[in-house]
Amino acid sequence: MSEIITPRSFNHFLSVSSIDGRFRGNIEEVSTYFSEYATYKNRVFVEIEYLIAFLASVKKPLDIKKQNVLRNIHKNFSLEDCNTIWEKDVEINHDTKSVEYFLIKKFTEKKITHLINYIHIGLTTNDIDSTGLAISIRDFCKILYIPSIKSLAKRIKSISIEQKDLIMLSRTHGQFAVPTTVGKELANFYKRLKVQIDKLERLHFGAGITGSVGNHNALVYAYPAINWTRFSEDFLKKLNLDSYPMKTQVEPYDYKVEFLQSIKRINLVISALDEDIWRYLAAGYLILRDSKGHVGSSTMPQKVNPIGFELSESYTLLSNGILDVLERKLPINRWQRDLTDKYLLRDLGQSLAMSLLSCKSTEEALKQIGFNSGVINKDLDEHWETISEGIQTLLRTTSYKQPYEKVRELTRGKIVTKEIYNKFIDEINVSENIKEKLKKLSPRTYIGYSNKFEKLIK
Repeated sequence: MSEIITPRSFNHFLSVSSIDGRFRGNIEEVSTYFSEYATYKNRVFVEIEYLIAFLASVKKPLDIKKQNVLRNIHKNFSLEDCNTIWEKDVEINHDTKSVEYFLIKKFTEKKITHLINYIHIGLTTNDIDSTGLAISIRDFCKILYIPSIKSLAKRIKSISIEQKDLIMLSRTHGQFAVPTTVGKELANFYKRLKVQIDKLERLHFGAGITGSVGNHNALVYAYPAINWTRFSEDFLKKLNLDSYPMKTQVEPYDYKVEFLQSIKRINLVISALDEDIWRYLAAGYLILRDSKGHVGSSTMPQKVNPIGFELSESYTLLSNGILDVLERKLPINRWQRDLTDKYLLRDLGQSLAMSLLSCKSTEEALKQIGFNSGVINKDLDEHWETISEGIQTLLRTTSYKQPYEKVRELTRGKIVTKEIYNKFIDEINVSENIKEKLKKLSPRTYIGYSNKFEKLIK
């Protein structure tokens, strides 16, 4: 009995997963890289390119015309072709071998049957799957994911620069701390994302083509004069992939795990931004401008809910949940081969779609936010205790005794107004020069470098 059964035709309303259901319209381009169709098409590509390279290495090179005939099988690969492979898979219960039978059928139709025996020669399933998946990940990254993350980062940077002079009270442990600027706090997230984007762009993508258990046994036996390790490296290099010189039947997954870790870190930065924005909205520092016609609550008409940030936060967590399992399990295979990696990787596309959805959702939600300067300024005016750090620091530069303790008596657990602060300054025993300097101190001037960050985020 086959492990798969062809499902009835269905649309997104019948999908079990929200990624292929409610949110498919937001991320359906991911299926170009991660889907049964994409997997089959990449396998066809790798089989054909390998065949062309293999024949050249054994001194039976194909002329350009025949190479084009072969490459057109991949170029013209259709959903009908995909279904042909699927039906064979249902019959024989082997998805990669089904691709081989599909190619035999195509070669027969194109009257190149003399090449049939060379299809998949010296290869094993993981050689094809490893290479095809590496191509999918690389192209997904380059064409879809990195541009989306860069677009989000650009949006954050733009807002941070626009708001570089908007002073607000920061919070540590949920309580008012010292003044900062809205711009700097957002720039922090931009910088974190930029670091991760740079790392992601520098990643290498690798695969392995080494035969049944990693030793090129079959090819060394049939063609002992050829250096098959070098052939494999050269072949993968032409596909812009690194190669594993040593492996079992399964690739070690080191390259792919580095990629998963990079996505996880990006998800964490986005999730942290989502949570902070949510809290600033709850505190009244930010407001949401609703899109016309949207409903915030089924019962409370006044509400504009931060659902874009909440959606993003949720799917970064779900994405990282899958990526955590992949990261831990992929590098571990029993002896020379088991299929746990293959089954786990079937949901890689879902986790990456979730990450992409989170990125898009946060960017769209950021377009809706506005800054409530009235609430922000009210807190600045009413909480002079937030400059206590500056007071005790300056007093430490004098002979004033126990500056920290004296300022703590004034401020700890208390709300300090401008009047209370000025009275304290008038009464302390310090020079007029120090008093004059302290009198110029306020929540609007005690901002350090928080509005001088632009050079740091170039």
